[in-house]
Amino acid sequence: MSFMSKHSIMDVPRYFVPYTNDCFQNAYGSLISYFKLNPDLLLSDYLSFVYNPEAGFAGINYLHKEAASVEFTEEELNVSQEYIYYPSTTYFSRRGEQSSKVIANDKLKITWYIDDDQDIAYSRMKELIDNDMPVVVVVDLYYIRYHKAYQKEHGLHAIVITGYNEEENYVELFDKYKFSNCDFDGRIPADELMKARSSENCSNKITRPIRNLWMEFDGNRQFVYSEKRWRGVIEESCRRMHGEKELLGCKSGFKSIEAFRKDLLEKKNQSIDQEFNELFRNYYSAVFRSLSRGRNRFAAFLNALDSELPQELVTGVTNLLKESAKAWEINANLSIRLAITKNMNGIDNLSEQLIAICNYEGKAVEMLHKFICE
Repeated sequence: MSFMSKHSIMDVPRYFVPYTNDCFQNAYGSLISYFKLNPDLLLSDYLSFVYNPEAGFAGINYLHKEAASVEFTEEELNVSQEYIYYPSTTYFSRRGEQSSKVIANDKLKITWYIDDDQDIAYSRMKELIDNDMPVVVVVDLYYIRYHKAYQKEHGLHAIVITGYNEEENYVELFDKYKFSNCDFDGRIPADELMKARSSENCSNKITRPIRNLWMEFDGNRQFVYSEKRWRGVIEESCRRMHGEKELLGCKSGFKSIEAFRKDLLEKKNQSIDQEFNELFRNYYSAVFRSLSRGRNRFAAFLNALDSELPQELVTGVTNLLKESAKAWEINANLSIRLAITKNMNGIDNLSEQLIAICNYEGKAVEMLHKFICE
């Protein structure tokens, strides 16, 4: 296959909003905007809360935890969003062996590809760019010189590639996930990118080989917005918050928040050790911040539907979710403070905020459920 010696894609939006949940969604937002679609609609997660009492993990629609692989099943990848369909992680060189699923024209298809041959992955990237398709690729920040983790810490991270130059051996990219101290827009050596994409990504906790992972958007399909989908987001959110559906084997909704709250109170009887500090300082604080952003993202989704929904409903639910988001953010800060001060009274403060969250979100879900049932 022949390629151009260089090519740059112009006018790819540099997407970032303060309710972006992770670097993947942040990168997706740029491509969705590039296709002239609305990220606030397409990237909205279902409103939810999941908890696994045995492992202690929590999250929005899936458990927030480290994974040892970048390979995920179709079920795992499709647990969060109504508008997007993800096939299971696909080995690019064997993609013809996969059955082709017919996708409705009111869903956007995003495929996660891996290939252990970095030359194949790099060639595919150039092919997409030659066709003016930006590419979301995953890198190990240990090898990315513009980031503070360079040569210090390993970490999986999604960026957007918009061009390459074979003659001068560089690629053009941007990385606007500012929550991870990323605000880069420029060039890096192509060799550096290839090394970062093929990293074993070995940290102190877990090894997660990146395997040249990248995401392809089916941007050639004719996408249409439909009432079925936005109503589906609201209906499914109500079901999940009411605890009517298990997610990947975990219960969801208000009962899960209450179970989590009671388990937190039980931790007052534990001794404060390094594992306890790690749990609150790093794990719980990250989960609570993710939930805060998720609530704000759902509010943005409702506001993007302002022509479809009664203004009173949008305003009322948005205000409630903003209060809930503040409370989740407060809990993130309380968790860090608890780890630092080792004052167990902080758990009572966390519990109080969770009670307030259930009150805010209970009223919001009641309003949404009433509307959807009318």
